[in-house]
Amino acid sequence: MQKSEMRLVLFLLQDKTNISKTYRQMAKETGLSLGSVQGVMSDLAERGFVVETSAGRILRKRMFLIDRWARDYSEGRKKKQLICRFRFLAESVREHWADILLPSQARWGGEPAAFLRDGYLRPQKWDVYVEESADCLIATGRMIPDPEGEIYVYRKFWTGEDFPIIVVYADLLSTGDDRCTEAAGRIKALI
Repeated sequence: MQKSEMRLVLFLLQDKTNISKTYRQMAKETGLSLGSVQGVMSDLAERGFVVETSAGRILRKRMFLIDRWARDYSEGRKKKQLICRFRFLAESVREHWADILLPSQARWGGEPAAFLRDGYLRPQKWDVYVEESADCLIATGRMIPDPEGEIYVYRKFWTGEDFPIIVVYADLLSTGDDRCTEAAGRIKALI
């Protein structure tokens, strides 16, 4: 999937009502051009994912599309979103990472997001998504830049405040770790 397709498909998968929105609304809410939305929607229709019915537009093969999106994201797009790496200031901070108050423009992803959702998976790698710059993480007083650090900082690529559960699912699958794959199955059940 291309960047614009990744963004629009995520938008469509996040909320089942998004498929009913006008192309203009989709463009506004995703930050894509109207032409990009039209092109992606046309492509999705040609492949049988979007169908026009008398009751309106519907998204078909949703679970297949979720898996495809997660695979494409973890195999390519995620690496392009990586900004830098950080580490915790001390082991005691690492042990109590869940107590760190992230700035409003940052969100935990991957293993920490899965842990915060159900307490099942203890993180060994931390993903954080930020809107602009990773500098906001320094303000927590708990993390510092380190090219070998265990905290991977990625650029946020979706619109809206909520962290898409599909991104958590994709983050977990991208590790190739059995514990994360098991946690991804638990997350997928919530999608």
